Amino acid sequence: MTRVEQEAARMGVLVEDLLTLARLDELPALQTEVIDLGGMAQDAVLDARAAAQDREITLTADPDALVDGDPHQLRQVFANLVRNATVHTPSGTPFAVTVTTADDATVLSVRDHGPGLPEGETDALFQRFWRADPGRGRGRDGAGLGLAIVAEIVAAHGGHVSVANAPDGSGAVFTVRLPGHAADAPPAGA
Repeated sequence: MTRVEQEAARMGVLVEDLLTLARLDELPALQTEVIDLGGMAQDAVLDARAAAQDREITLTADPDALVDGDPHQLRQVFANLVRNATVHTPSGTPFAVTVTTADDATVLSVRDHGPGLPEGETDALFQRFWRADPGRGRGRDGAGLGLAIVAEIVAAHGGHVSVANAPDGSGAVFTVRLPGHAADAPPAGA
């Protein structure tokens, strides 16, 4: 019965992820508002600290990291990237969330200190249903939809997501670059 319950829960998550992707494929235009990405990052880190108490999770955020976006979808980006760092690294592995502003962009990064990524497969990570080689030994396998959802949401916001192994060879760095808040943009719903 326990296995059946676990499988039903896993299937529920899979169906919800598929519905999210289907909705993203259908949406003609975003309903945006000004979002404080630093505040949103703080919420995501607090959630992650509660769920993964064995990890050191740090946050660095510029106070004026504003973007125009859909708050629900951008929360999904944070949740998926943070969940990715906790699920695909060994227990106790620290990670850092950073939100900065550069030029006309706001940049979010999630950097773990785990084993890093397999060579040559970084482009495939954002494809639907892509999963890492099972030999990586990095926790529970998912359906391969979380990062595809991130890529779709970021693209819908006019941004770009990328991933690379950390320069020091310790862990992976996911980077989301979104257009910064346009101060002269009309208010949401206008």
